[in-house]
Amino acid sequence: MLLGWTLPQTSTGRSSTVSPPPWHYSGEVIAVEFRADPARVAALAPPGFEPEADGSCTFVFCDWCSAADSDPRTLADPARGQYREAFVIATGEFRGVRASRIPFIWVDSELSLLRGHIQGFPKQLGQIHMTRPISIGRGGVRLEPGASLGAHVSSFGRRLATARVELHEKVEIPPLALFAPPVHTRLFPSLSRPEPAVEEFSIGQVSNAAWADVWRGAGDLSFGESEYSELDQLAPTEIIAGWRLNLAFSVDGAVEFPMTSETALEQDREAV
Repeated sequence: MLLGWTLPQTSTGRSSTVSPPPWHYSGEVIAVEFRADPARVAALAPPGFEPEADGSCTFVFCDWCSAADSDPRTLADPARGQYREAFVIATGEFRGVRASRIPFIWVDSELSLLRGHIQGFPKQLGQIHMTRPISIGRGGVRLEPGASLGAHVSSFGRRLATARVELHEKVEIPPLALFAPPVHTRLFPSLSRPEPAVEEFSIGQVSNAAWADVWRGAGDLSFGESEYSELDQLAPTEIIAGWRLNLAFSVDGAVEFPMTSETALEQDREAV
């Protein structure tokens, strides 16, 4: 008997790339809130999702530690459970309920990539770098008014996004886009027919959300061009604010439902 929640499967299941949820995340975030061309944001929206009329988006960089209840190796081995990612969030409503959509996201970890595809994140491999704050010495940046933190993401040698945040003040409430439930598309092609083997919506079931050391300030954000990405179509037309914070949450599972199903409306309303 072959075991394993994902491939590769073996007689023990120990080689499986991803273990089942719950998954737990704790990390450091650098983010820039901005507005993009509303028509271009809408062009990336799935059926039923209505982006905000002003094209509100947030670009987020994260340096994550992650763990899985069913696989202690994720927490024990930093090569497995720690990674960085960069993504853009478009906020709006899904079937009348506040939600978000992540049209582009890059990660630097095999585990995160596959775990994301299972959930419906459109993850691609990239190289992400972020300013790491310090608490002693002169070798870095401290979290204090006037401090400047940078972040950028590249893929295939092309710089895709570059951000800088200047800290102004410590605040209590983080950017709300981080807590608008993302509506994902789980898409798995079929090798034997034109239509996908799986094409459905997924909304994660999240718990234990927490945040700390939230800083707000000025932000700067620019997108580069690449023949492999259309992120530059969401180029900022206005910068709203820059952020730096610590963030944590757990993913306990998800609600999955057909994209065209009206009978699932109440179920996905409850999930959001």
